[in-house]
Order: sequence, then structure tokens, then C-alpha cells
Amino acid sequence: MLKLLLVLAVGVAIGYGYGWKDAQQYDRNVGERLIERIGGQTRERMGNDVDTRYRGGDSR
Repeated sequence: MLKLLLVLAVGVAIGYGYGWKDAQQYDRNVGERLIERIGGQTRERMGNDVDTRYRGGDSR
């Protein structure tokens, strides 16, 4: 049990240090940047509006 708590404490300390350095470097947090990198580039292609996709116009 003591070993588990020690590993958890070390992990939290490393994560806090990484987060602190990252926050000093960037305005947005890691999660926002990761979501933008993964989904932000393909978001327009993943739409499910059939009218807009095939007609090229407004769906209203």
C-alpha cells in the first residue's frame, strides 16, 4: 500500500510540474490543443448535413 501511495505521489508531482511548464508556454491547455489537432482539421469534412454536402448550398 505504501508503494502505491509513493508511486501516486510521484506521478502527481511530475504531472503538476509538466502542467506548470506547459501553462507558462501556451495560452490554451493541453486538452484544447489536442482536440484541435485531432478533430479541428477534419471537422468540416465530418458534417452530417446531406443537403449541404451534395448540393453545396444552405440546408434551410
